[in-house]
Amino acid sequence: MLLALGGCAAPVVRPAQEVRVPEGPSPELSARVDALRGEARALLAQQAELYWRNWVYGDAIDVAATYRGHERLFSRPSVDLVEKLASELRDPVRRRALEFFRIYLVGEAIGRAVAPLSDQVANLEVESTVSMPGGGEQPYRELNRLLGNEVNYQLRGQIADAADPVLRKLNPLLQKKEELTRQVLAEMGWPSYAAFGTALREADLGALGRLAEQVLEGTDGIYRSGMDREARQDLGVGIGALRRADIPRLDRATAVDAHFPADRLVPTLKATLAGLGIDLDAQHDIRIDDAPLPRKNPRAVCFPIVVPTDIRLSVKPLGGVGDYEALFHESGHAEHYAHTRTPYFEFQQLGDAAPTEAYAFVLEDLVENPLWLRERVGLSGRALDSFVYGAAVRKLYLLRRYAGKLLYELAWHGGAKDPRAVYRQTLARAYGFPLSEADADRWLVDHDDFFYSADYLRAWFLAAQIEQSLVRRFGPTWWERPDAGRALVDLWRHGNELSVDEIARAVGAPGLSTEPLLAHFHEVLAPQPAAAR
Repeated sequence: MLLALGGCAAPVVRPAQEVRVPEGPSPELSARVDALRGEARALLAQQAELYWRNWVYGDAIDVAATYRGHERLFSRPSVDLVEKLASELRDPVRRRALEFFRIYLVGEAIGRAVAPLSDQVANLEVESTVSMPGGGEQPYRELNRLLGNEVNYQLRGQIADAADPVLRKLNPLLQKKEELTRQVLAEMGWPSYAAFGTALREADLGALGRLAEQVLEGTDGIYRSGMDREARQDLGVGIGALRRADIPRLDRATAVDAHFPADRLVPTLKATLAGLGIDLDAQHDIRIDDAPLPRKNPRAVCFPIVVPTDIRLSVKPLGGVGDYEALFHESGHAEHYAHTRTPYFEFQQLGDAAPTEAYAFVLEDLVENPLWLRERVGLSGRALDSFVYGAAVRKLYLLRRYAGKLLYELAWHGGAKDPRAVYRQTLARAYGFPLSEADADRWLVDHDDFFYSADYLRAWFLAAQIEQSLVRRFGPTWWERPDAGRALVDLWRHGNELSVDEIARAVGAPGLSTEPLLAHFHEVLAPQPAAAR
């Protein structure tokens, strides 16, 4: 498990400025903890490079080997050492940084223990192929792309089912990984999986579970009508006939593909950032790898190798709106990391992921903004209206999906006797259509460590609050204003130091709120008179 990416294994980099934890009541203790921090940064560097090469080049990965020689770092005595130093410090900022470090050490103790299993999973996903309905083999990692490109309803189902042999190999490994995770948590003194997830996410998971329920209940009507309309229009079937296998095709929004060509993907990103006063070509700390390498994972991703001096983006341009959404999302991460100015290692690379996800969604959401679409990709008229409606349906699907995932994971880690059945039932409720037996077999593959789904939920809500503030301060086309860019940079510079509630207050809200995002869905997806359609 890699809870955070950072450091650098490249030959020459400009190291981020480091601040030593100041010596307090116990100088010797402070020095010992500083040594642990330095060791952790070096290890993160080594691991980040491995993950990058696995993702981009398909190289075999052996993260387990990187933990050798670091047994002391991820031990209970080291965790206790950090906790002791934090208790002797008066500065709340420095204590918060050390709490991030303590949580990281526990997480990486788990990562070290499960690394052989994680490596087997990653290598199996890279090396596995699946048999296609018409003959031949395709990489397992390419299935979503194949489903997105397949127009035939029956063939999509057969392509999805072709993953079953790989799932049967992955699930036992993932099951062992979960069991070992719980064992290590107990050894490190944590009372439960949920308790550690709460500390890692800095969130009240019970309250978020209730919020997830409100999302599902409060959007059920507009979601079902919207998804039914989109499915009939794009796939020729109603929501009752939809399957998980159909979602990648629905996500393609193929009617507007001509407006989202692969060769305009990176230039469109650069032009948008330029409007905010950000010159991506001049940002030598951000590197984009857009080569169509055969073993590259096609999903766009950001790797903060060294924050803020070596940030890498991987993308495999295929064309279509999904490509644009993914790259804009990952570039939100990249700009956040590249503009981070906090001198504390912990706030650069560790801590809650919800803030950086929110910044990523702020840029991704431009790809469904009608004003941006008209200006940057040339959509207009009925095509624009139809796309904006469809984009809202797809985003609401994702919001509901992650609400369902959080509820499923809370039930599972709360002691549910049959988590597979809970997964099938809860996700079917969120999707609005049933899951097959084969879909239910994804209950382990579709699981995020320690409630990462909670980060996405909070990030969507926070992003909507940030966007509302940008519109209020700089106008509806805020992405054309360099002063809006400076406002974002002012948030980004804190790294991960600010909590989601602190960021919400920084943009003028009392705290994190669901209201702006849910209001957006109800505004865009409200039923219209037949003549207006």
